[in-house]
Amino acid sequence: MGKNTQADQVISYIYIHVPFCLKKCSYCSFFSIEFSKEASNRFVKYLKKEINLFKQKYQVKPKTIYFGGGTPSLLTAGQINSIISQFDISKTEEITLECNPVNINNKFVDNLKTTQINRISMGIQSFQDKELKVLGRLHKADEIGNAYKILRDHGYNNISLDLIYGLPNQTRKDVEFSLVEIIKLDPEHISTYCLNLEKDVSLFFKIDQIPTDEKVADFYNLIRKKLISTGFDHYEISNFAKIGFESKHNLCYWNDEHYLGFGPSAAGYIENIRYSNTANFSEYYKMLDKNKIMKDKTILNKDDHEKEYIFLGLRKASGIDLKDFNNKFKIDFTEKYDQVIHKFNNLLEINDKTIKLKPEAYFISNEIFSEFM
Repeated sequence: MGKNTQADQVISYIYIHVPFCLKKCSYCSFFSIEFSKEASNRFVKYLKKEINLFKQKYQVKPKTIYFGGGTPSLLTAGQINSIISQFDISKTEEITLECNPVNINNKFVDNLKTTQINRISMGIQSFQDKELKVLGRLHKADEIGNAYKILRDHGYNNISLDLIYGLPNQTRKDVEFSLVEIIKLDPEHISTYCLNLEKDVSLFFKIDQIPTDEKVADFYNLIRKKLISTGFDHYEISNFAKIGFESKHNLCYWNDEHYLGFGPSAAGYIENIRYSNTANFSEYYKMLDKNKIMKDKTILNKDDHEKEYIFLGLRKASGIDLKDFNNKFKIDFTEKYDQVIHKFNNLLEINDKTIKLKPEAYFISNEIFSEFM
């Protein structure tokens, strides 16, 4: 799309990175700093400026808005409202707020009900205190149910819960215990994450205590089997949902949709550009003082775009729509990738309309993706 037509581009998906935490979790490599009221007020002021600089360049009409972090539930209802008010939300279907159980009490949720937030993603991670301590979480296991009940009592009927597996010295019995507890709560959506320790996180010193690949694969298959048997659809490699409650926002990433990322360290994807903001508050503020946006930009060529389309699309249980791929890239998928398809024939399901991973390939999906790369 030419420069003179950028204003015609409608961006429908919005990610907002709220980089504050009460305490950094021991496994987390996302950018965040310690919360203060003064810092959050300054952040919101500049965030709104960034949003409006983009609005001068693009039509921004969100279908979804996602507040991630960090800990977005540290923002006040007033701050959340002032951010949402920057957008035309007449067509918005889903506004998600990531929450920490320690922030959820009746007063907080009373105030939250004055906002347009209609989906909650709560990071519970485990139902065992010993594991929560290892992860550096501030909440205790017995606080999860109370926080969840408060959300339900206030009318939130679209709740997602996060669960982490593959923790140091974790056993199958540990995983099963948390699974039983999460199923009892009966949320609409569950995201499961295999612990991945970067060198810059404080828990990295326990890297040698991470269970073997064979054990972690067993944990993954246990999670999958139990959640499917209790009515969840395994719609993406790491995500499970009751029918109709798939994350509309996260589907934009896997469906090759464009999105804007606001806030320090946030990333976005527009036209053939992937960009990211600086993970530094002072640089972020200086950039916006100069009315600049999109600090680090990468121009995707056709080959880059094609590879991203494949590995993101194959994460979905529904796989890749071959007609859409062939039209978008002007090539025949099955002809170009005949050798890879043949190599992994027993792990791929292909017909004249779609190609997708068989469930037994989900845990080793990265190995398959690398062959397409």
